[in-house]
Amino acid sequence: MKHVCKLAVVALVAGLAAVPASAAPTKWVRGPVTAISADTITVTVKGAESTFKVEKTTLLIARGAGTAQRTGQGPKLGDFLKVGQFVEVRYTEAGGAKVATEVRPLATEEEGASKEAQVAAGTSARGPVVSVAADSIVINADGADVKFTVTAKTKVLGTGIGTKMRELTAAGKPTPITAFIGIKDEELVYYAEGGAAPEASSVRVVQKVAK
Repeated sequence: MKHVCKLAVVALVAGLAAVPASAAPTKWVRGPVTAISADTITVTVKGAESTFKVEKTTLLIARGAGTAQRTGQGPKLGDFLKVGQFVEVRYTEAGGAKVATEVRPLATEEEGASKEAQVAAGTSARGPVVSVAADSIVINADGADVKFTVTAKTKVLGTGIGTKMRELTAAGKPTPITAFIGIKDEELVYYAEGGAAPEASSVRVVQKVAK
C-alpha cells in the first residue's frame, strides 16, 4: 500500500513538472499580415511567410468580433484585419496543415505590440490559474495542471497591467506576479520548451475572475 502511495506522489509531481501530452503546447507567431482570404491568413515571420487555415472554430480576438462569431459562421477576418497589420496567431499542426486556433491583432504596448515582440514565434498554453506564487504559476491547460517557472524576466501583459505596475513602482512597492494574477483567472502563458518546469517568458491576462 505504501508503495502504491509513493508511486501516486511521483506521478503527481511528474504531471506538474512538464507539459504533458494531453496538454500539448499551442504554437504561436507574431508578424504583419501579408494576405487574407475567406479561409486563410498569411503572416510574415522573420522574413518568411506562413499561411494558416481559418476554420469556424478559430477564435478572433478583436473588438466587435464576438458578436459576429456568435452566428456560428466563424470569423470573417477581412472585416476586422487588414494587410500590413501586426497580429498574433496561435495554431496547431495537423496533417501537414497549420490551423489557426486564435487570431489577435496587436495594438498597444501593454499587449506586447512593440516591433521586437511582434516579430517572434514560440509555444504557449492557456487555462485558468490553479496556483500562483512569486516564482511560479500553475494553470489547468486541456484538463492537466501545468507548472511554469516565473523569474524577474517574466512579463505580465494585459489591459491595465502596465498602469498598475507603474503605480506600484512609483509608490515604492514590489511588483510580483501575484499582484496582477489570481486563482481562476484565465491566462495565456508563453514559454520556451525544455527543463523540468518550463520558464514563462510572459503571461497574458485573458480574463479576470470577478471578486
